[in-house]
Amino acid sequence: MADYLEPLSATGRSGGRPVSPLSTRSPLSPKPASSFSNNSLSPNALHRMGYQRMDSEEHHGVVDAEDYAVSNTDPIGTNALGIASASSEPLVRSPIARVAVGSKVSSKTTSPKTPHFYQSLGNPSPPPATIMHSSWDEPPSATLFPSWGAPNFLDPKHQVQHNTRQTADAAYSIPMSDFSPPLGQKTAYTGADFSKESSEEEFDDEAFRSKFGEAPHYCSSKTDIFTHRSSWLSVIIFILSIYSTAGSGIWLVAAVIQPSWGHQISSRQGLDPSSARLIAALIAKTIEISFVTVFVTCIGQILTRRAFLRKSRGMTLAEMTVRNWVLQPGSLITHFENLQYAGVTFLGALALTATVAATFYTTASEAMVAPKLKLGDWVHHELSGNVRTSYGNVHYALDVCPSLLGRNLDGSAAESCGAVQFSGQSYRNLMSFMANWTLYNQTDTSTDLTDRPSGTMLLYDNTTMYSTWIETQYSDVAEQFERTGHVINNVTMAMPHPGIYAAATDPVNKILQPDDLEGVGRYAIQAGVVSPAINVLCVNLDADELAPLVYTTWPNSNNSATGVGDQLIGRPGWDGQVPPPLKENGQKEYLNETDVDDIFRWGERYGRRPPVFQLYPSNYNLLTNSSVSDSDALYMLGKSPNITEYTLCEMRSWVSPNCSTRFDISGTAGASMRAHCEDPDDANSYLQSFSTPQNWSGPSTDWKWTADTWKLSMDLNGGSYNNNASNARIITQLALQEPRLPRELPSIAEALAVFASSTIVIGSIDTPFVHYWDGETPTVEGLTQPFNASLIMQQYTSGYVEDWHVIFYVVLVLVFGINLFCMSYFLLRSGLVTDFTEPQNLFALAINSPPSAQVQGSCGGGPQNRDLVVPWRVAYAPSANHYFFEEANERPWRGRYAQEAVSTARDLGAKKDSSYNRLSKDKMWL
Repeated sequence: MADYLEPLSATGRSGGRPVSPLSTRSPLSPKPASSFSNNSLSPNALHRMGYQRMDSEEHHGVVDAEDYAVSNTDPIGTNALGIASASSEPLVRSPIARVAVGSKVSSKTTSPKTPHFYQSLGNPSPPPATIMHSSWDEPPSATLFPSWGAPNFLDPKHQVQHNTRQTADAAYSIPMSDFSPPLGQKTAYTGADFSKESSEEEFDDEAFRSKFGEAPHYCSSKTDIFTHRSSWLSVIIFILSIYSTAGSGIWLVAAVIQPSWGHQISSRQGLDPSSARLIAALIAKTIEISFVTVFVTCIGQILTRRAFLRKSRGMTLAEMTVRNWVLQPGSLITHFENLQYAGVTFLGALALTATVAATFYTTASEAMVAPKLKLGDWVHHELSGNVRTSYGNVHYALDVCPSLLGRNLDGSAAESCGAVQFSGQSYRNLMSFMANWTLYNQTDTSTDLTDRPSGTMLLYDNTTMYSTWIETQYSDVAEQFERTGHVINNVTMAMPHPGIYAAATDPVNKILQPDDLEGVGRYAIQAGVVSPAINVLCVNLDADELAPLVYTTWPNSNNSATGVGDQLIGRPGWDGQVPPPLKENGQKEYLNETDVDDIFRWGERYGRRPPVFQLYPSNYNLLTNSSVSDSDALYMLGKSPNITEYTLCEMRSWVSPNCSTRFDISGTAGASMRAHCEDPDDANSYLQSFSTPQNWSGPSTDWKWTADTWKLSMDLNGGSYNNNASNARIITQLALQEPRLPRELPSIAEALAVFASSTIVIGSIDTPFVHYWDGETPTVEGLTQPFNASLIMQQYTSGYVEDWHVIFYVVLVLVFGINLFCMSYFLLRSGLVTDFTEPQNLFALAINSPPSAQVQGSCGGGPQNRDLVVPWRVAYAPSANHYFFEEANERPWRGRYAQEAVSTARDLGAKKDSSYNRLSKDKMWL
C-alpha cells in the first residue's frame, strides 16, 4: 500500500469514523523527519501540482523522478510546491525539461466533475487521524482538488503507480502540526515590524502550505452563471447595443449623404454653431463609449461560452487580454507579446479592428459628420426681389435719398440730397478709375478695350460693383476712322444690377447671410437679369463741322465777347432763338444738317434732333446740353489743349439683355458685384430666359433727366463762363489725338462712362429685373418679381472638407459593422453568462481554482510566451456547487508550443525576493 496512491474520498469511512484531512497532533510536537521524505508522489505524473485526473478504467503510467533528485541530507524535505523550510539544506537542482510528445507524462483523462483530495499513503507510520464526514457525494473517477500540504512528492527513491480502480474509503491525513507554526512564532498577519525582521522570518511557510491544501468547500456559488434576457444587465447591454448600432448607422448615413443644415444651424436662427459642434462631439463620444462597452461584453460572452463547452478548445490568456486592447489601446505597445498570439485569431483580429475603430471614432466623427462651414455646389434657384419703379426714374431716386432736411423745411431737400449723392459717387468712381490706370501703366497696356480697366462703384458703401465693357465691336477707333474719316471714340459700359443685393439679403429667399454663420460665411449668386449700361460716343470735330450746332455762328445771333481771346457767347435768352421742336405745320423740326448726322443718328431719317450750344468752349472747359426735345441723350462739348478740334460726346443709357449679374459676399472679404456679359456659354445670361427673339428696349428717355441732375451736381456746364473746373480739365485732356486708343491713358469716352456710372446704378435701384415695365402700379412694399439664378453658398454641412478625409469612412463603416455583429449575437442568445474575462470575475474564479503547472513560474512576473496560449476551460463541481478553471488541453492547440507538454519538475532558480523585501518595507504616499 505504501507504493500506491489512493484517492481519498471525502465521504470515505475508516473504522466507522470520518477521515479528517487535518491532523490533531499538538502544535508543539516535533515533526518527523521522514514524514516528507519517503514514498512521495512525483509531480511529473500529474498535470497539476498535487492533482491527477483519475480514470476509473485505466491504469496510469509510472513516471521515474530520478532526474529530479533531492539531497537525502534534507532533514525536512520539500513539499509538492518545491518550497523548503528555512532550516533545510541546499537542494540539488535539476533543470526543467520539456517533455516530448508521446512520453507518459499523464494518462488519458476524463472531464472533471467533483473534486477529491489526494494524500500520500507512502508514509509507513502515519500520524493519528481524526475522521470526519463530508457532505460531498463523489464518484470514484472524478477529478480531485489539490492537496498541497501533502508529503514530499519529489522523493527520487520511490516510484508511484496509480490504479484508479482502487476503492479504498479512507486515507491518512497530515497532522495539523505539520501545517501550523510553533507556538509563539510570528506570522505574516501579526503586524510585526518589517524593518527588524527579514521576509523569511516573518513569513509562515507552513500556513502557506496548508492554504494550498485546503479544498474550497467554502465557495458554493451564490448565484447562477446565467442571467435571462429580462434581467437588468441584459436589458442595459441590449439598449446600449441598439443605441450604438443606430447611432453609428445614422453617423455613417450622414457622412455619406452630407446634409446641409441651412438655417437649422446658424447664429441668428435654429441651433448655435458652437452648440451644434458640441452636441455632435457629445453624441459621437457616447456612440464610442457604448460601442466599446458592447464590444467588450460581446467578446467576454463569446470567450466565456466557449470556455463552458466541454468539446471546445477553451480560451487562452492571450485571448482574454484582447478586451484590454479596446479599453486601453496603449496596451498593444506595453504588452505587444499578446498581439502575436491573439492577433492571428478571428476574435483577436476583430478586437484589433475594433480598437483602431474606437480609437479614431471621435476623430472620424469630427472629420466626416460634425457640422462645419462648407461651400456647396452651384444650384439653380428662382429668386425674387421687390420692384418699385422703372429704370432711370430720377424722381424716385431723389425721394429715397436720405435727406437730413425734409420737404417741410426745405422744398429742395431731395434735389440737394441727390446732387450730393451723384457728385460724391461720381468723384469716387473717377478717382478709383484714375488709380486703376496708374497701376495699370506699371504692369501692362493694351489697345483692346476688353483688356483695359473699367469702372467701379460702391453700393450702400459696402459692396464694390465692377463694370465691364460691352459691344466692343463698335469701339475700334482705327476701323471707324477708316470708314468715316473721323476720330470716333465709342464705348459702352455695363454695370451689375443693384437689385440683386436687395434680393439676396431679403429673408424671403432664405439665403444664409455671413452674420448667420458667425460672421465668416459666404455665398455667390449668378442672376439672369438685365444690366444697366451707358454708351458714350465722342467725335473730334473742327470748328466748321461744329458750326451748325453753335449759336454764335448762326446768322443774326446775339453775341457778346467773353474776354477770353476772341471767344463769343450768346447773350442771355439765346435759347429762345433756337427753333422749337415742331414747325407751324406740326411737323418736327430737326434743325441744321451736319457732317456727322449719320454718326450721331440725327435728322429726319433717324427722327432725332441735334443739340445746340451757346458758344465754343475754351481749352480745359466743358459745355453740356440736356434740353433737346424728345431726346434720350445728354451732350457734352469739350476742348482739349492738345488738339485743334473740339470733341462732341453723346451719352445714352439702356438695360442690356446680354449680361448676368454675379454677386459675391463674404463675412471676411466683403461683398462685390460684377456684370458678366456677352458670354455665349453663360447659362445664367438674361438672354437664356427667352427661347424666342425679343423686342429689346432702346435707350431710356427717363435716364436723360437723371443725367441732367448728375451734370448739375458737378456744374459740368461751367465752360459757359470758363470756370476751368478740375473735373473738366482732366476729362478734356483725354480726348483722342489720333485714330487709336492710347496705351498709357484712358480715352475721353472711357472716362466719361466711368464718371457717369453713378447715374445708371442709382437709376436702377428697385427697378425691374427684366427689360420692360409691365405697367402695373407698384405699392409701397413693391411688386415681387422673380428671376432665374444659380446659387452657391456656404452653410453648416455634415461632411468632409479635404479629399484625404475620406479615409475616415473606413472607421465609420467598421464601427457600424461591428455593432451589427454584436447586436446580432445578443439577439441570438437568450441571455448573458458571467463574463469570466472581467478582472473581478476572473480573480474570483482563479483564486478558487486548483493551481496548475501549465503556468509555472508566472506568479511573479506574470505569464509569458507559452503561458499565454495554454487553453483553459471553466469546469463545475455539482456536489460543491463550485466553478473553477482547468486546462482544456495538456498543451496549446496550435503554434510553436503545440508539440511541447509542460514539465512539472521543480525549477530551483535563484530567489526573487530582493524586490519584494524592498517594496514591502516602503512607505506609501498615495
